[in-house]
Amino acid sequence: MKLSKIFSYLFIFVISISINSSSHLSFYGYLSLNDALAGEKVLSLNDCLKLGMANNPKLTSAKLMIDAAQEDINAAKADFLPSVSAGANYNNIKSIDASGPTDSDYIDQQNTNYNIGVSQVLYAGNRLINSRDRAVERKKMYIEEKAYTQAELAYQIKQVYFQLMKAKQDVEIGVDTIKRLEADVKSAKAFYEKEMTPYAKVLQAEVALADIKQQFSKVKNTVDRKKSELFVLMNQPFDSSVTFSGGLDYYSQGFTMTSEQCLAKAIDTRPDLKSLAHQMVMVEKDVELAKGKYYPLMRLNTGYYDQDKDYDSLSTLGTSMDQRNTYWSAGVNLSWNLFDGGRGWYEKRRSQIDMKRINEQVKEIKSKLEAGIVTALMSLSEAEERIEATSDSITASKEYYDMENKRFQAGIATVSEVLDAQVSVTRAEVSYNQALLDYQLARAELDFMTGNSIGK
Repeated sequence: MKLSKIFSYLFIFVISISINSSSHLSFYGYLSLNDALAGEKVLSLNDCLKLGMANNPKLTSAKLMIDAAQEDINAAKADFLPSVSAGANYNNIKSIDASGPTDSDYIDQQNTNYNIGVSQVLYAGNRLINSRDRAVERKKMYIEEKAYTQAELAYQIKQVYFQLMKAKQDVEIGVDTIKRLEADVKSAKAFYEKEMTPYAKVLQAEVALADIKQQFSKVKNTVDRKKSELFVLMNQPFDSSVTFSGGLDYYSQGFTMTSEQCLAKAIDTRPDLKSLAHQMVMVEKDVELAKGKYYPLMRLNTGYYDQDKDYDSLSTLGTSMDQRNTYWSAGVNLSWNLFDGGRGWYEKRRSQIDMKRINEQVKEIKSKLEAGIVTALMSLSEAEERIEATSDSITASKEYYDMENKRFQAGIATVSEVLDAQVSVTRAEVSYNQALLDYQLARAELDFMTGNSIGK
């Protein structure tokens, strides 16, 4: 077997683990890494999820948006209550010039007015009710958007975590491969010293060992990169002393849901679809609010007044003209906007267009979900088949390697044949780990698409 072919097989175990950085758990509040570790520097996948949910800035922002929406609800409710106003006024009037039969002294006066009023909306064409209902739907929309952000973050954490577990298992494969190659080099040297094999075979084994050590360094670097990415997703400072426990067995095999069941669950539970449903209700309320502008507004107004006029001089008859009045009033005020240039009509038309837009968004998401679920189920089934096949392949390849190694020790097999057997072991182990990774990623994707990103 050619040396280049041997090397190409040996390099199989170095698998690049790429990240699908898709912008694809309740709110815990801030949680530090020390709190999660509880003395032992080991994090499980559930620990990573908890830290991510507690510390992610997008989730913090989403929580604040929900709080702000609640204040909008409170403000909308306040419109149902009566409004109370109070006022005071003081005027000092001095005459500058006067002509005619009037006495200019009557103009010189000091006026003091006090009043307090209460106003209550009696009818507003359901504008108050629709404004309150719209605010309620807006809060629900933000709650679902926060849930979708949580689902995306959970999916991203799971992806990187499973890729980290795969990289760690690749490191273990590399360690075992190096040990076997070191033994092969030692055996080749021993045979060369006994003149039972040419020196070229020794060089072949040494080159293979040196190159595999170089590739092994890259695999270890992959582990560090994945750990760093997890710390970023958890919004925690990088700590090289922290280890991550677990493996590629978070999801057990045997997924039984059909594509129809998955799609039905997704339509029923996906936060983004729920958010669009609340947006649709909000737009419907906008339509009603626009219509409400053409209805009359009726208010009940009541007030208490205290007026005091103090003249500087007496009348020509020598009597005081000072006067003070205290009274209250009550009445109903009706106003009706008969023409607004078509503003209400255009606002209603805009909201109706928004309804069509939301319907198209819903159709798009459902279409993507249907295609994505079918693809994920196919990947899941294919990964299960590869897991079973590669598991048997590992057993056979190890037996093959042991057999070739014994034949080599007996002087029957060559170094190339032993290296070929070593390639079979490495290839089977890497293929098995890749199948496990693909299964876990497919299950995580199905959880995300069906709105079940927290649980298994």
